[in-house]
Amino acid sequence: MALGEGTEVVVVSLNRRGTIETRLRAGLYRVRVGAMITTVREDDLRPAATKKPRRAPRDSDEQPDAGTGQRSTADVPASIDLHGLTVDEARNRVAAYISRALLAGLDQVEIIHGIGTGRLKKAVTADLKSIRAVRRVAPHPSNPGVLIAYL
Repeated sequence: MALGEGTEVVVVSLNRRGTIETRLRAGLYRVRVGAMITTVREDDLRPAATKKPRRAPRDSDEQPDAGTGQRSTADVPASIDLHGLTVDEARNRVAAYISRALLAGLDQVEIIHGIGTGRLKKAVTADLKSIRAVRRVAPHPSNPGVLIAYL
């Protein structure tokens, strides 16, 4: 595997994407994973998969079902994962997701925020409580990294 400076890789032991900063010696690299810089053996690195470009939505994707006037619940997943997003990105995604969930007729959704500093959970909870269509926001009974929003 050709690994040079700036190459996007996955650090297998961390299950995170990173960028090679420098090669220290044969088989040993310094890799930046987020804000962290770590030393990694070559056998712990895999080439990062390239992201596929998103297709533009077709008109039929945006149209409600002709019979009911609503979008199918199959179009909207029952949960959204916010791992790796900033607070602002997560807030925007949650607002758009709640709109789609309401249009699809879902009665509850799970928002996976993860366990971290609590900033994301606090911001998302406040945003959900400010949406009139959200009847209640509660923590998941067995997973503290998940909120349940009842619509």
